[in-house]
Amino acid sequence: MIWKKTLLAAAMATACMQARAAEPTETPEARPTPPPPGRDKPQQMATVRVEADSEEESLKAERQSSSSKLELTLRETPQSVSVITQESLRARQVIDFGQALEMSAGVNQFTGTGPFGGIPGFGFNSITIRGIEVDSVHDVREDGFINTTYFAIPDMAIYERIDVIKGPSSVAYGRGSAGGVVNRIRKKPLAEARGEVAVSFGSFDTYRADLDLTGPLNEAGSVRGRVIAAYSDEGSFVDGVETNRTLLAPSIDFDLTDTTRLLLEGLYQREDFIPNTGFPLAPVGDGYYEAPNVRRSLYFGVPTRKDNQWDIYSGKVQLEQAIGDQWFATLRLNANKTKSPIQADRYAYGFDNGSTALVRNDFVIDRDIWAGELQITGDLELGGMPVKIAGGIEYSDNDYHRRGAYAYLGFANIYTGEFAALPDAPLTPGFEYTTRNKASSAYLQAQVRPIERLAVLLGLRYDDADAEYNALTTATVSRKKDDAVTGRIGLTYDVTDNVAVYGMYGKSFLPTIFDVDANGQILDPETGKIYEAGIKTEWLDRRLAINAAVYRIDRDNVGISVEGAPGTFFSIPSGLQRSEGFELEINGEPLPGWKLSVAYNQLDSSFTDPRDPFFGATPGGAADWQVGLFTSYELQSGPLQGFGVGATVFAIDDRGLSTFSRGMLDGYERVDLNLFYKGLPDWEFALLIRNVLDERYVEGADRPGAIAQFGTPTAALLTVRRSFGFR
Repeated sequence: MIWKKTLLAAAMATACMQARAAEPTETPEARPTPPPPGRDKPQQMATVRVEADSEEESLKAERQSSSSKLELTLRETPQSVSVITQESLRARQVIDFGQALEMSAGVNQFTGTGPFGGIPGFGFNSITIRGIEVDSVHDVREDGFINTTYFAIPDMAIYERIDVIKGPSSVAYGRGSAGGVVNRIRKKPLAEARGEVAVSFGSFDTYRADLDLTGPLNEAGSVRGRVIAAYSDEGSFVDGVETNRTLLAPSIDFDLTDTTRLLLEGLYQREDFIPNTGFPLAPVGDGYYEAPNVRRSLYFGVPTRKDNQWDIYSGKVQLEQAIGDQWFATLRLNANKTKSPIQADRYAYGFDNGSTALVRNDFVIDRDIWAGELQITGDLELGGMPVKIAGGIEYSDNDYHRRGAYAYLGFANIYTGEFAALPDAPLTPGFEYTTRNKASSAYLQAQVRPIERLAVLLGLRYDDADAEYNALTTATVSRKKDDAVTGRIGLTYDVTDNVAVYGMYGKSFLPTIFDVDANGQILDPETGKIYEAGIKTEWLDRRLAINAAVYRIDRDNVGISVEGAPGTFFSIPSGLQRSEGFELEINGEPLPGWKLSVAYNQLDSSFTDPRDPFFGATPGGAADWQVGLFTSYELQSGPLQGFGVGATVFAIDDRGLSTFSRGMLDGYERVDLNLFYKGLPDWEFALLIRNVLDERYVEGADRPGAIAQFGTPTAALLTVRRSFGFR
């Protein structure tokens, strides 16, 4: 482990020194961004307009609007924001959500499967930001809206980019954790008529086809459309696990008048799959756990005979109206429905010297989300100072229903693998409950420039949340109303034309939905606050960005799950969790053809209250350090022009095992290899070799007794892409 860490640190240092030493070259011509109707200043566009009218073609992003709902450059944003661009997703051949996040410093999907692993049997895909698990409902969003993240996750094909906002973002979104927010940005209709077809073939019987068509639908160009479709048939390195996915995502964008624009978006996704239910971990002493010494392809149990079927239905409406030359009103509505029943014929739960209990289950999980927002944005002058303003009101209604039944079949030995020998048993009804969370909010944010080089970002928000938890099994109903005022202040100062420093303080407020005590009563809200300072720089004619930050996040009253009867849980409030750390991100193209992305995080995160049962414990997914490195080079001339090679390195130190069980897992290092060829007009060939060194490691873990997942052994994926234009 030591020599690998040393080589990794040396590689990072060399890459950084080469980036600084490289001579600047001519900046490629930027692709123009056409302004929307009724506007002549692109910087005044509302959030979706920028992301609808242009697509990032670099690892280095220029602007963001997720952090504050004001469209700001990354440099003038007084907060650490990672933007995972379309170029980053394509260059790394990103297959799933967790893989996408590896190039954001301090962000880690610490439960669930990785590529080629299939769908986790219970839908767990937990994410930690700076050592803090983000809330599955409020903190992983789509175009700013609450969206499904556990169970039935939308396919990556529909997303143009991913913005990761570090630290509390309650002013922008409300009701969020202290860790941060992940905002996935949908692809929007473009004014340029073009299309793309891609087919992929890979290890473990992986086959996939993608189609993406966009452009104007009438001669005037006042109506633009886009349709994204995909179909995949995938096996897995785990015996018996397979997935079929069908995706259709249409959208249409209308210029109703010179000053009015309407965007409609839809999504349907269906998955038929046999789940990967994972395996239990073995204790090895000193609070550590490890995977049992078995082959990675072993299914711990018997694969489900009947496919599970998950469905996602989603629709969005956005109406945008220019008010004069400087102000814009935007009405946004969103509806999302997921149906995700879960059936597993027999899977392993618990570990005792190789013996494990076999369990059968039948779950029904449905979620309905309705949300809306009315936003006003604009520019004005106040005492001679330019001011950007965003204000609005929001409403959301989130309904969730879960019902389960279990059967315990007896005990089997994982080393002999005689999982089918035990007789079946009838299902016993388990816990059934519903939750409903209604929330309304009002917010106001403003960026003020007292002097040219100083920008001050101020935000204030009021949230009112009304939650109901109905335990149908025990006829226990808990209702709770919470409200809070949260705020944020940030300062950015341009030291030079390519160096800016910033500082930020903010608060968070997160009412609970699923955290109830042993009596079924909803816990008090989680609260948090952050102190952050950093530096944002651009080098080599602004082709390379190097940003660094230090931070402290205090998180209090965190609900920690405690397992009661098998398959049932309740929560207890914890004391203070403190995360302190340093992060570094490098993104860009130091030399023509050389692309570089580095994401490094150093972290100290633990529970600090001696009265807390988790006192001194490392939170689930948190590690002392974590690094992601991607680099590639494409030949710029000669007979092999267009050929390139790249590599992704992801490494993480020993990390916390679970959010509700004390324990640790060993860290790991993984190297992926990327080969590509772009030498033929309109064609692209890309080969991903995942885990090229065939490291054996645990990809995700949710608890000691079950549902851990191996990382994939060495696997390959070949993608052939053909783009074309229309006249």
